[in-house]
Amino acid sequence: MNKSIDKELNNKGGLLVTEGPLLPFERSEQFIYIPCDIIKDVSLYMAIVISKATSNRNVHIEVIFKNAKNMFRDGVRYHDDLWMQHCAASMREILSFVRPFHFNQAFGGIPLPTDPNVESTFKFFAYSNAYLSSIVHFRESARVGEANNLYPNQGYGQNDQDEFLRSEQIFFEKVCIDIVYTLHHLFTQYCGRCLETK
Repeated sequence: MNKSIDKELNNKGGLLVTEGPLLPFERSEQFIYIPCDIIKDVSLYMAIVISKATSNRNVHIEVIFKNAKNMFRDGVRYHDDLWMQHCAASMREILSFVRPFHFNQAFGGIPLPTDPNVESTFKFFAYSNAYLSSIVHFRESARVGEANNLYPNQGYGQNDQDEFLRSEQIFFEKVCIDIVYTLHHLFTQYCGRCLETK
């Protein structure tokens, strides 16, 4: 484990265990308003998971989230035609090459997806990664299907492709916000103050 991450986690004593998932009014509706403490917690814990997945990768997760906040600011959106591809590529680095067993290796308290309580969480990460990849690789025809996989039974599969793409920036931001909060929930739910890694 990275020494600075190890020191930071020891100073924190672990994540505080929440009473349950954040209520809708407690979640940010815009990426730029995700609290810094949530970004920091997810960054620290996810760095350990990534180190289990690929020890030769040094992914600066907190920097990626801070950069995403900058990309979601209106000024950047309107001055960079490819801002969404750039942001998706960065966000995808957090989930790429990471599989459910890496979470379990990093923190034994996080069960494998055979546990029905976490199966949908890991499916969400896999579908998020696929959706972000479709943006990065300019696969517009795949995005409606990816959106439907991410949020089944919410009508995305019924959308016309052109209509979906016109309002995709809002959907894309929702996915990025949900990635952060889903990771945060996973860590607070199953790690608590336990910092022992396998």
